[in-house]
Amino acid sequence: MAHAYKPYLWIDQYQPSAMFGSVMALSGIDGVELAFHGPSGCYTIAGHIRTDQAPMGTYSAMRPSGITEDNLVMGTSMDKLRQLLKFIKLESEYARRKPKLLAVVNTDSTAITGDDIVGVAKQFEKETGVPSISVDAPGFKGWDITGYDLAYRALLTKFAKPNVAKKPDSVNLIAPYLLSSQNWLFDFEGIKDLLNKLGLSINCVLTRNTKIEEIENFGAAQVNLMLTNEDLPFFTKETEKLGVPSFGADLPLPYGLVNTEEWYAGIAAKFGKLEKAYELLKETSKKVKRVLGFNYSYTWQSNLMMQKRAALIGRAHFVASMARFLYYDLDIYPEIVVLQAATKESVDGATRLLKSMEKDGMTVNIIVNPPYIEFARAIKSADIDFVLGSRIEKTLVEGMGIAHHSIGSSFYFNTFRYIPFPYVGYEGVLYLVQELGLAMEDMFHEREGWKGMKFKNI
Repeated sequence: MAHAYKPYLWIDQYQPSAMFGSVMALSGIDGVELAFHGPSGCYTIAGHIRTDQAPMGTYSAMRPSGITEDNLVMGTSMDKLRQLLKFIKLESEYARRKPKLLAVVNTDSTAITGDDIVGVAKQFEKETGVPSISVDAPGFKGWDITGYDLAYRALLTKFAKPNVAKKPDSVNLIAPYLLSSQNWLFDFEGIKDLLNKLGLSINCVLTRNTKIEEIENFGAAQVNLMLTNEDLPFFTKETEKLGVPSFGADLPLPYGLVNTEEWYAGIAAKFGKLEKAYELLKETSKKVKRVLGFNYSYTWQSNLMMQKRAALIGRAHFVASMARFLYYDLDIYPEIVVLQAATKESVDGATRLLKSMEKDGMTVNIIVNPPYIEFARAIKSADIDFVLGSRIEKTLVEGMGIAHHSIGSSFYFNTFRYIPFPYVGYEGVLYLVQELGLAMEDMFHEREGWKGMKFKNI
């Protein structure tokens, strides 16, 4: 069972809500129509959040019920929801475009008033024949992972067929957005490419450009390949019924050479393709060597990066994997790693990845879900050279005179990535090294750093 992991009382923390998760997950379904039952402020946020699904994706409509305080006080919020569903019905008839799925989602205010989103979804399906679901995932239920979990359960219970024939060498990919790299769209494409080269087929993705027929055939996969180590208890219960075990949550994400080899080998061994995996990695390494070999810029940068002290902050699975990349591939010391996680399982899994470096001489200061002021105090006292994180804490860190480079987190306000190059895999190392080069540039020219004359090894 998932447990919120909040060891602090402060509220100055990163915590995307359950509503975020439900809207993001459902927006990845091809042909879905979202009926958003909540006020305009929540609708605006939801509209921004789900834009992560749009690039290289399929269009999905989301329309608001547009409730106000008056509706909540006077008990007329359900009338607004019924009006919205009537509009969706009439619009689809006029445009002769039936949704492939109607999904009703709510927010804090409409959950508190107890509005019957289950009943209206059933009534809409009865009147129109459009498959309809409801997801009760208001923000106060917890982090985004709660919304993902509830959305996955709703989709699987509605569509997944039992006792379907198994497809050899096939996988379901789960929660690509929880890679939590700011480059996750292209990282996900890179992961699919790595799996295809290994001879594995993608049966279903929850959720990214996902067709209803793929969810119906969910049970045909050999395994669910987890792209997150967060706990998804409702999803797990449904997939056990369908006879699809989950795998991969304990592996590092494939960022960097060491992580990629461990991730790829772990998957390949599961399918009896270990020898092929090593052959593919060996071939790919030749390109990386051609680019970096006899490259004076990289010689200079690699020496500049060597033995720098870094702090990382972000979703637990992602930053634990990135910390291992810094240490094993670049000889950078990840002194402080802040794990932002919704469940104890994610914290424990990330901690195991970080603890695995101790046998090789690296002990990391792990901090779990701190308020940002605690993070600021930690990096100040540790004499950190630079921070890898997201734009959320960038101003705070740079205001302290410490270089900061954004590399993690998702959603539109963290993503200025348009060229389809992934961070993942051996070739992704080239992009990551470039990102680290930008971090070194920031560190080298940090004005407050020069004032303190605190630079080392440059």
